[in-house]
Amino acid sequence: MSDILQSSDDIHVYSSSASSARAEARSSRLRLRELDGLRGWAAFSVLLFHSTWQTFGENFAVLRNSWTAGLVDGSLDVSVFFVVSGAALSAPFFAGGGGEYILSAALRRYIRLTTPIVATVLLLILAERLGLARLGEASHIASGLAAIAGETGLSLAQALKWAFCNVYTKPFEWGPVLPFLWTMPWEMVGSLALFLLLACYPAMKRPERSIAIGACFLMLLFPYLAAFLFGALIGKARLTGALAAPAPRRLAFLDTLAAKIVIAAALYALAAWSMTAGAAPHAHVILAVAIVAVALRWRRLSDFLAENAVSRFLAKISFPLYLVHYVVIATATSALIVFAGNRITLPLAIAISAATILLSVVAAVLFQPVERFAHAASRRFAALVLE
Repeated sequence: MSDILQSSDDIHVYSSSASSARAEARSSRLRLRELDGLRGWAAFSVLLFHSTWQTFGENFAVLRNSWTAGLVDGSLDVSVFFVVSGAALSAPFFAGGGGEYILSAALRRYIRLTTPIVATVLLLILAERLGLARLGEASHIASGLAAIAGETGLSLAQALKWAFCNVYTKPFEWGPVLPFLWTMPWEMVGSLALFLLLACYPAMKRPERSIAIGACFLMLLFPYLAAFLFGALIGKARLTGALAAPAPRRLAFLDTLAAKIVIAAALYALAAWSMTAGAAPHAHVILAVAIVAVALRWRRLSDFLAENAVSRFLAKISFPLYLVHYVVIATATSALIVFAGNRITLPLAIAISAATILLSVVAAVLFQPVERFAHAASRRFAALVLE
């Protein structure tokens, strides 16, 4: 997640501490803000999934309907995160960062991801110690919550060991503490594998073809890792302008408004199908690649993701939103459900879901200082090692 869900500060062309102001300005111009926005909306979709479909879907079947399934497919959102990470992490390299960028990014990775994870785990431990975490009680009323409940009653040492280490190696040990972070081993391995591939890039005779072949091979066994490589190809095409180039004459109809409407409808229908049918990760990755490619190719959609005020806001809080909404569900949401008890109705469930969404957004905003600290600490560590 991103990281699966890194903030917009991470998607920019690398420039070292000795770079000039002119290089920094060039870096800013080449930031792929569309990826920021797409990741922000995907994070919001995950929040919708957990606050509606997951929490109350077993109580009220209307909240698990095929018409809205395409908007709240959490598994698809995760695949989108991985494709976006591949594009975002490789873009600075393709824009001229070279080997220096690869070393810096690899050194920053662990601190950048782990700092906010540790902070979130500490919040959960504190909530438990204060008696504010009531997810277990709430799951007896809203039975869908049982599927996302993490481990409780851990010692501080166990929780920190999970946050510093096991989240990347054995995320399901002890529960896990943050169940939504089953994605982190894939994120860490995928990003490091991508950095290794980029380091070999100059030595390849036909690098794009080699990356494509590698991605197709990985799709057979490890589709989430393949998502990073496909993302890198999309990022390269975006930076070189190939993704925005007019379609060949025989395919020019694909650039018409009617074709775009048909393609968008087809992607939404496939997203809804993947949600209701429980599609395999392979299908999610293929669909995620198509969504990211379309989002970067279609000018109006790309501009919306990059410039719209809501898109930019969600981009800034994407990773915190992904992390802290579990804390909100485990505390405030669960408390509201327990308070309502067996008297809970559909309108009340919708109201609790709305409160969950609002509180999660507020919590993500308040979490921003942790995000900024993680960025600063990771950059300082990389600079210290590379000096």
